[in-house]
Amino acid sequence: MIDKEFIAKQKKVIEESIEKFEEEIGRNSRYSDYGSSEDDNTQEFEVMEEKQALKQSEQKELADLKLALKRIDDGVYGVCLKCASTIETGRLKAYPSAAYCAAHANLKE
Repeated sequence: MIDKEFIAKQKKVIEESIEKFEEEIGRNSRYSDYGSSEDDNTQEFEVMEEKQALKQSEQKELADLKLALKRIDDGVYGVCLKCASTIETGRLKAYPSAAYCAAHANLKE
């Protein structure tokens, strides 16, 4: 069982991370207008593709963080979804939205 103080600290980290990702996703939703020449349009398209890929990655991480917050609220944070064992605290510190122990991490993450 993970101690309540650790979970409270993790909740704060997760909430701050959620706020950061929501801001970043908002920034990556805006597209720049470089101009109307063919070179400008090419550059615009490349930047748009990069931002879209980054946005998708950030949205996945945001969803994982929100699920971790729900697991905290439900009292099951730090419990592996596969084997129900306690997720290593070092793993949770490094990856607060971890839903699987190290042995089962390759299942989703």
